[in-house]
Amino acid sequence: MFNIRQRRLENEYQRVRDLTDRSDLIHLVAVDGTPPDRYKIRFTARGVESIRSNGTPVMRELHEVSIYLHAEYPHKQPQLKWLTPIFHPNIHVTGAVCIGAWWAAKTIDELLLTLGEMVQYKNLDPKDPMNSKAAQWAQKNRTIFPIDDRPLKGSSITDLITIGEEESADEFEIKIF
Repeated sequence: MFNIRQRRLENEYQRVRDLTDRSDLIHLVAVDGTPPDRYKIRFTARGVESIRSNGTPVMRELHEVSIYLHAEYPHKQPQLKWLTPIFHPNIHVTGAVCIGAWWAAKTIDELLLTLGEMVQYKNLDPKDPMNSKAAQWAQKNRTIFPIDDRPLKGSSITDLITIGEEESADEFEIKIF
C-alpha cells in the first residue's frame, strides 16, 4: 500500500541530506526512524547565547535544535525545541520556537534555513516576541545584525547552471548557452 506520509518523510530526509552536504554551517547530527521523523540539527554559525548585564552579547558558535515530525505533520508545523542556550526574540527561554506561518508545502530544508537565519539574526520579528527581553535588545542593536553574514545554503551544481544567458565562446568559437 502506498503511504503518502512515508513518501513525504523519505523526500524530506533526502532534501535535508542534500542541504547539509553542501552547507558549511548546517549539520545533521542524528535522526530517528526509517524514514526519519526526528532530527537533531547543529548550526555552526555565530549567534547570541545571552546578554551581559551591560547589554553586550555573549556569542556562541554552536547551536542545536531538535525537530519532531509528529503524526499531523505536514498539516501542522513540526515540534521544535532549541537544545542549546540562545537569545532571540522568537525563541523562548524554554527552547520553544516561533517560526511564523506554516503551510503543508513547506519543507524541512526550508525550515532549517529559517532557523539558521534566526541564529544569525537575519530573521527576527521583535514585534511578536516569545522572548520580550531579546526583542527589546534587538530593537536597540539592529546595527550589529546580521551577527553572522555567511550564507547557510552553500552551492550545489544546479546553482552554478545558468539557462538562457549567453557565455563567451571557447577557443573553437563554440558558444555555450
